[in-house]
Order: sequence, then structure tokens, then C-alpha cells
Amino acid sequence: MNTFLNKLLNYYALSKDDFAYLTRPLSLNDVRFDQKLLNIDKIKKRIFKAIENKEKIIVYGDYDCDGIMSLAIITKTLEKLNSKISYYAPSRYLDGYGLTTNRVEDIIKGGYSLIILVDNGISAFDAIKLAKEHNIDTIVVDHHEVQDTLPDAYAIFRPSLSKLGDIAASAGLMSFILSCALLDEVDPYLLSLAGISTISDMMPLVSYNRDVVRLTIKYLNENTYPQITALVGHKEIDEKVIAMEIAPRINAIGRVDETTKINRLVKYFVSEDIRLIHQYARYIDEINESRKKMTKEIVDNLVVEEDVSGIVLNLDIKEGLIGLIANRLVNEYQVPTIVFTSNDLDKDVLKGSIRSKEGFNVIKAFGSLEKYLLTYGGHIFAGGVSIKKSDFENFKKDFIHLAKTYQFIESDEKILTIQKEDINFVNYEAIRKFAPFGEGFKAPLFVLENVNTSNLTYISNDKHLSVLLDNSAKILGFYLPKKELSKYEFINLYGHIIMNEYRGKYTVEFRVLNYKNN
Repeated sequence: MNTFLNKLLNYYALSKDDFAYLTRPLSLNDVRFDQKLLNIDKIKKRIFKAIENKEKIIVYGDYDCDGIMSLAIITKTLEKLNSKISYYAPSRYLDGYGLTTNRVEDIIKGGYSLIILVDNGISAFDAIKLAKEHNIDTIVVDHHEVQDTLPDAYAIFRPSLSKLGDIAASAGLMSFILSCALLDEVDPYLLSLAGISTISDMMPLVSYNRDVVRLTIKYLNENTYPQITALVGHKEIDEKVIAMEIAPRINAIGRVDETTKINRLVKYFVSEDIRLIHQYARYIDEINESRKKMTKEIVDNLVVEEDVSGIVLNLDIKEGLIGLIANRLVNEYQVPTIVFTSNDLDKDVLKGSIRSKEGFNVIKAFGSLEKYLLTYGGHIFAGGVSIKKSDFENFKKDFIHLAKTYQFIESDEKILTIQKEDINFVNYEAIRKFAPFGEGFKAPLFVLENVNTSNLTYISNDKHLSVLLDNSAKILGFYLPKKELSKYEFINLYGHIIMNEYRGKYTVEFRVLNYKNN
């Protein structure tokens, strides 16, 4: 075992046995989680009864990537079982999140007797109650936080309630587990959709999530699934391609489109019609480019005060973009940020998306601001809220006051010291042995110490740091200009070792994330 690999084992606090288990070969049998879970038999019996009796079944999902993957997995599964199946992905703008009583009224009129809710439902008390009053059974396949009471559904399939484990799982993974139970086999394509949902919903890449994502990467590279190649071409796929190229394209429709065209996405992932797949892929790309253009224009035109303690904005933009804008601002200004916009379903209400970093706990902030909040939810560094429009100025004042009491602190993430000579193909391959990287298992962070700034070189009018080490290795840091770095004689550079491909040429890069002066 080479020295660099040993350093990585120490970095992750792994023994050689741990490493052997982490990198063990996996088969489809390793992701047959369905055989041990609570409620799975009850759900299977109800679905098989519906199929046998030719009942009308509708699968109702969500408008984000996890919701679309969940819808596609269950829809494709039931199609394989020759079920009479319909599906619906709600519009963020026309329906809002989750099953509503209005949509239940439509379901009643449509003569459905079974609703399968995926990536929603755990808080749909009124809608599920209405369905039950009309003799419609509801199966909930969800992963969101459980409240003190549960809806009166026929059955609920959720990670902790079903005894899958204590590690968070996406709705796509839960849908995949149900698919395995119904088909009594693992479909590699449906597994791949579950892996995409796991990454898109930022689930921790440990335990069962890690196994699913490892197999997803394997099967996406071994098989030419037209739905995937139409989005990203025939490139090698890893967790970064899924997170940065596939998931954003899927999410773009729900962020931007104000009609119900998001249901094209479900058809896209369940269809075997190549012409339709390519037609819809072009539509997906058009919407994604529109999303990127709108986001850039908004950010470029924003005026934010310097040296602020917190950022609170009310913008006239699409609701689906507020999270992207908040994320851009928190990274640029390094202060807690919340971006509001008008709620299309209630003009007296503002919907907001909050982003933070180490040192400002979003959940605790919600507790301090609870008197303003109509709805809220999220986790430590991100969340969503709604407030009355009339409360905006008071909310803004109290949020900024609260932000002043916090200080972003540096993450306690481990750092491994390396030399320039360590930036090479062999060590890159050693790093990839530990992949996939993501939430809960991040790529190793390295530091080049005591770098003499007089030896650094730049590109694009000295805007970006770019140091060629040899023909196949370089140091690259975007938006690290010469005028900034040259203020110091020696600096430490922090970043990741990655592989970059450009016009068929592969280069190992030390991609700089940050720096500190000595």
C-alpha cells in the first residue's frame, strides 16, 4: 500500500479492514433492503390487490429531483406489473408542495381508489382524511421529518418508521426499496434513479446510501440509458456529474416552469420512445439554460450593502430561484442570508429560502423568529419559511439583529498537508478509491503550505490563479486575482485534487478553494 494511500486512511480514520469493506465489490443483492422492513408486506398486498381488481391507481409526487425520481421509479414498476397507473407531479406555482384537498377532489372525480404519495404525504393530514372519507386508500412513501402525530394513511413507509436505519434516506431510495419488493428483483435502471435522488437530495453517503450510489455509478457507466446520455452525453459519470449536471437539469423544470409541464419529466424517465426522449431532453436543456440565465441576471443586478451582518431580501423573482440566489449570496458575503418572494398562491404571504454556514443554526434561528413564521422547515444550514408580507420589515430587523449575535466559524474539517509533487495521476487514483464523495463523506481537503506568491502565475488578465507544474498537473484557483494574493509574501492554499478533461487531454489539478496568509 503506497504512502499516500496510508495518509488517506489516517485522514479518514480507517483501518485496512475498514478500507477493504468500504471498497468491497457490490452486487444487486447487496441493495435488497426490502426483505426486513416494517409495513412492506402490508403495502405489497394492497398494491397487488389493486392490480388484481383493476383498480385505478395514481402516484402523486413532488417537483424536485427526488420527487421526480420517486415518481418515475414507482410508475415504471407498476407499468411492469401491468397496472392501471396514472401519475402527477405537482406544479410549485399552481399546486404548491404536497397533496392538497383540491387535488384529492380531482382524484375522487377520476374514480381512483388508491393513492401512492412519494416524497410527500407525512404532513398531508387534511388531504389524506378527505381521501379516506371517500374510500380511497393512501400509501405514504416519504422521508421528511415526522411530526408528533401521523396522518391516517393506509400505510406509511419511511426510513425510521420502517426500521431501515437511522441514516437519512431519499424518497427515491424508499421508492426503489418498494420497487424491489413488488418486482422481487432489482432493476438496475430504477436503482440508478434512486442513486441520482440520493445525491440530489444531499443524503449522507454512508451505509446503504453509499452502496446505492456506488452501484448507480457502476450501472450508469456500463449501460447506455438514453435518458441519461441525452442529458450529459457519453462521458464517464461520477457523483460530481450527477450532482452538477444531471440533478440541476431535472430540478430546473420545477424551479422555472409555471404550468404542469413538469410531468414531462416523469414521462421522460419512464418512456422507451427514443424520439420522445430526445425531444424532451431538448426541452429540459432549454429550461435549464433559461434558469442559469435568470439566476445570473438576478445576482449581477443585486445591490447588497458591504459589511452586513445578515442579508434579507424581498425580490420580484420566481419562487423556484430564491434558494439558488440565497446560496450564491451566502457564499459571496459569508453572512446568513434569506431571500423572499411573493407567494403565487397567496399574495399576502412571502415565501423565503434561508442559507447559512457553520456558526448560525437555521433551526435555532427559526425558534427565535417563530412569532413571524406561518410555516417553516429545514436543517442546520438551510430552510424554507413563509411570513405575512406585512411582517417583512420587522422580520428583517430581528433577523439581522439575530445574525449579529452569531459568527461564522471555520469548519473542523480535517486537512492533509501535501507537497506540489503529490499532485499527480497516481495519487488522484488513490483518492478515487475512497469515492463516492458527498454529504457525510467529503473529498479530502489538502493544503499546500508556505507558497511563495512571487512564484505564482495567473490567467485572464491576472483574474485567476493558474500554475503549471508539468504537462499533466497544475494549480488552479478561480477568482483568486494577483492583486489580492500578491499582498502577502507567503500563503497557504487549500483545495482538492481533481481530474480535468479538456479536448481529450487529462490534467490533474489542485483546485484551490481558499487561501490564508502566513
